Amino acid sequence: MTFYHPKNPDRFSSFYSIAPNLILVSILFLLARIYMKSPLIFTSRPLLMQRLCDAVIQGYTHWVAGSVDIGRCQKLVKKFDITYQILADRNLRANRTRAELGNARLFLWYTNGTIRWWLMVTAPKKDGHATHAAHSIEKLHSAMTRNKRLEVDGYELVQIPKKETADTKWTWRMTENKYQNWRYSIIDTVRKGSSNNMHQMLYQLWSSPGFAGIRSQVGKLAALYRAEVQRSSRKDAPMPPKHLPYVRRLRDGGVSVAQLLKKSTCSESEQS
Repeated sequence: MTFYHPKNPDRFSSFYSIAPNLILVSILFLLARIYMKSPLIFTSRPLLMQRLCDAVIQGYTHWVAGSVDIGRCQKLVKKFDITYQILADRNLRANRTRAELGNARLFLWYTNGTIRWWLMVTAPKKDGHATHAAHSIEKLHSAMTRNKRLEVDGYELVQIPKKETADTKWTWRMTENKYQNWRYSIIDTVRKGSSNNMHQMLYQLWSSPGFAGIRSQVGKLAALYRAEVQRSSRKDAPMPPKHLPYVRRLRDGGVSVAQLLKKSTCSESEQS
């Protein structure tokens, strides 16, 4: 197979001679793309939760999650990009949507010395047929299903009714288990704990992310706390703050894999 050169009729180039070079260039381009476009690793839990909520609203309703060591994170990103095109730009995502191929995104969060990840994938077709490769390869859960909701540290993403409308909105709230644990903790601390214990408990409760669903639950827990204080006749009991801060629109921010690796290496060298 040869190619004719229009300006030099006598000059021909062999496809087989340039093919290895084309393959090498393609591989280098792919590796450079992955290196340059590696997603940020979130270090803020509220920011992570906000972006996961955004993804579900945008149609990335199916998910699978896991964790990875810092040193293996870059390999995970490369694997997911080659298989699921998680680093696709806006144009490529639009083309894939028009072709009914679906899209995927990867979210990373650094916490307690490890990286947790969430692979978010667009929903399959209404007839049930998979549109994205991840539906056939991964064991995906639907964020729309009650027992398969998206969870982060005891908070779950749910749909709740909007006030005075028939519409719903996505928000985060405590899981039933986390909420009940807070109830038991409040009752036990008020009845048996010191004033310092109650101060610490209220501080932790008011440190909860201020999403609408969580704010509503914190309000109910605060009412329980006041009732327990009154019932126990605790005169030294501190009163909870009047307002829980809202989570406003947050800017993207985080660290790169390279920054995390450098930080981790420095920490290990200091300890040794």
